[in-house]
Amino acid sequence: MVWIKLILIIFPFFSSAYAYDLFDDELNYFNFIDLNNDGFVSLDEISQSTRIIFQLVDTNNDKKISIIELKELKQIIELMK
Repeated sequence: MVWIKLILIIFPFFSSAYAYDLFDDELNYFNFIDLNNDGFVSLDEISQSTRIIFQLVDTNNDKKISIIELKELKQIIELMK
């Protein structure tokens, strides 16, 4: 389970495998996950970030994410762009 979290969170960093510089979105992901702002991402920070994201998406607090909740999140993200 931890590896799945790690892959899902770090995957955006590898979407441009040959780029030498990080894109703004990639830096934002890193900064979001680096909860203590020490310039490093620990496994604990990945777990905490995953929990935070899960809580934000699980709007009815049933400890499950439905397709409807995921669609609502996508709409919010699209509106913020």
